[in-house]
Amino acid sequence: MSQDDGDIPNFLMLDQIPVNMEQQLETDLLEPVVFSQGAATTDGFARFTLQNKGFLHSHSKLFVSLKPGTGQTSAFLQPHVGIGQIVKKAVLKIGNKTLNEIDSWAGLHAVKSSLISNENNLEREMYQTGRFMNHGFVYNDASKVFADSYGLDNGVEYDGDDLLQPAWAVMSSATPSECPSYSIDLSDLFPFLKVNQLPLYLIKEPINIELTFEPTLDRRVQVSQGNSLNAACEIVRDELKFCADYIFYGTTDEMDRFAQSRGKDMSFSFVDYRLVEHTTDRTQLASGIVRNLGMANRMVPRVITLLPSDTQSEGTFLGKNNSISLSVDAEGVSGTIKYNLRYNDRFEFTSDIDNTSRLFSVMQQSEGIPFLTRQEYSSQGVIAGGITDDKYSGHQQSGNLDGQMFYMGTRLTNGRVGQRGVELHLTGDFPAAGRVIDLLRCYCEYIRVARLSDGYFEVYNA
Repeated sequence: MSQDDGDIPNFLMLDQIPVNMEQQLETDLLEPVVFSQGAATTDGFARFTLQNKGFLHSHSKLFVSLKPGTGQTSAFLQPHVGIGQIVKKAVLKIGNKTLNEIDSWAGLHAVKSSLISNENNLEREMYQTGRFMNHGFVYNDASKVFADSYGLDNGVEYDGDDLLQPAWAVMSSATPSECPSYSIDLSDLFPFLKVNQLPLYLIKEPINIELTFEPTLDRRVQVSQGNSLNAACEIVRDELKFCADYIFYGTTDEMDRFAQSRGKDMSFSFVDYRLVEHTTDRTQLASGIVRNLGMANRMVPRVITLLPSDTQSEGTFLGKNNSISLSVDAEGVSGTIKYNLRYNDRFEFTSDIDNTSRLFSVMQQSEGIPFLTRQEYSSQGVIAGGITDDKYSGHQQSGNLDGQMFYMGTRLTNGRVGQRGVELHLTGDFPAAGRVIDLLRCYCEYIRVARLSDGYFEVYNA
């Protein structure tokens, strides 16, 4: 490296690039090189191939529009996931090496989306991604200052006891050309791009983005009460595009100098998520389950645990991207729970976590502050009415939001996982009717290392 090359920042790390570094941006609107719509029980698929030039901007977007099935005149997206609900699996490949691969991506996206503030959801995400999880007071009919409950607020006034979609957001099979288009951020799809940029011009292998979509039936949209069910929802092929932003730094030869000084051999660490999924039910959970999550000999910073009711259809409000909380009796008393993780011949917590308040606190320490109400998280804290009984597009809010976002997250503190892997120990009293748990879904975050040498990638676990 020459003396002048020391002035060249590490363009791979977003936080090391000076704010006054001159940049040129080039945008390509890419069509999928492979596309399959899918069928009623068959997944859809799309592959995009990037050009090997510049640096790939981490906030490049995937544009998607949906056409609801026949008889569905008022379809909408899940409020906490948005357009991301159609993505089943996301894979980022360089040559034949996989950089990021996340199964059941929408479930993880629901957890990460809960960390977005209500204001951002209302003012930005509702238009960009279709997420509108924002709360507001529901005022009494006889007063403009007293509110006995709260509910969703999408900027539209309640029509009696029903909150309707904004006119621009309505997806109708009768007017398919007017269905809105939404975007998915590339860094949301692939955690690698949260902290790194891909130096495409240094890579001599093809770079592919592969997305697997949910089947056309019952998974891609939610429908208002009174609409037809079991009608195939299609991705609008002409609207499916990847907006790739390529960044070029400097005014002269800065990128060439970066390639000569650092580009021949570089490595960087990033995280990926491994899905571990088991069938389970209320009876097993009441007796207590111990599940081995694997991850032997890996650096695992976090584990996220969900308990979804995976059979929820398009006729429900949140669909299958939920996590069911403990049962609550008529007096408002929550069922019991015991939660712990064991690895390296020790438990993460010296005594099992046995209350939902501490579970929420541990989740906050692991992931950040979830912008959820206590009632949405654990069906507790129903004060002065709690979530309103008013509807959203015909779906009662209180019955569809109570205890549907029971996310459990834990930061592991005992170093590299040993040969026996991570064990989840969970016991709890969960609902026996209504939305019942049928899956245990865990996302294990683990650290990987990528090495770029002479234009070719190597990827291995840290």
